Amino acid sequence: VAPVFVLLEYVTLKKMREIIGWPEGRGDGIFSPGGAISNMYAMLLARFKMFPEVKEKGMSSIPRLAAFTSEHSHFSIKKGAAALGIGTDSVICIKVDERGKMVPSDLERRLVEAKQKGLVPFFVSATAGTTVYGAFDPLIAIADICQKHNVWMHVDGAWGGSLLMSRKHRWKLNGVERANSVT
Repeated sequence: VAPVFVLLEYVTLKKMREIIGWPEGRGDGIFSPGGAISNMYAMLLARFKMFPEVKEKGMSSIPRLAAFTSEHSHFSIKKGAAALGIGTDSVICIKVDERGKMVPSDLERRLVEAKQKGLVPFFVSATAGTTVYGAFDPLIAIADICQKHNVWMHVDGAWGGSLLMSRKHRWKLNGVERANSVT
């Protein structure tokens, strides 16, 4: 219906993927009305990637899932879990340090605990700029843990993701290129 706008969207999203650090801007993207919806889309993608049958058969066809995020993450992570039928009780909040950054050792411990309880870890949301402290989670350590446990890594950069365009502060998002999705 609007070929010029579709082309502009394609070019803009490809450039954004290049800025994130995904090779040759590979991947996909979508414009959305805000960070909360973007975070929910990421959770939706992670669930579909692990359990594609959920599309046809619904939540009753898959095991109980567990999502992980820091104690200081945006409320949209729990909101997304509620909207997608995963449930807010299935969002496990990870401890933060004195500066508001997620503690990777607690993430790994809680992932293992969840598996022992019969839950299926499927999604970790790291935050690049928390709303209260402006904290940036340690993305490289979180990426290592996600890779080790085969869990989707999302980075909520709605607050601080624009630092990817800063020569001086880009380092705060080191590791973002390893994420499966980015807001």
